[in-house]
Amino acid sequence: MTSFNVPSLSKIQRTNMILVAVLGTALLVLRSPAASLACVLGGGIVIVNLFLLGLMGRLLLAGAAGGASAALGAIAIPFKLLLIVLLVYLVFTQSRVDPIGFSLGVFSQLVAVLIETALAGRRARGGEATVEGSTV
Repeated sequence: MTSFNVPSLSKIQRTNMILVAVLGTALLVLRSPAASLACVLGGGIVIVNLFLLGLMGRLLLAGAAGGASAALGAIAIPFKLLLIVLLVYLVFTQSRVDPIGFSLGVFSQLVAVLIETALAGRRARGGEATVEGSTV
């Protein structure tokens, strides 16, 4: 049986901020200032989205534990998703945002989750990772 640690939202957010900063700087040097700004915008949207999701989840769980009705919380999470989708739609239709830079900023969240999950798994094994039977 293997033990497994789940990464915290704060660690994922920290890693995501670092990735967005690195990607934004790389796009500034390699592509254009518009791509860099779009990357920071996309990364900022997913960072705020995850923060709000974590906050709403905590409020929903606290309401359920206290015996309060969780119906408002259950409605708030899909409503937040709708607002984020609307925000992204407005960003693309009302401005000239670089789609590649924006996509890289949004994609940084997935990369941050994968990095933090791998690190959490490594910590659960006592800091030792094995690849095909050899210790790394």
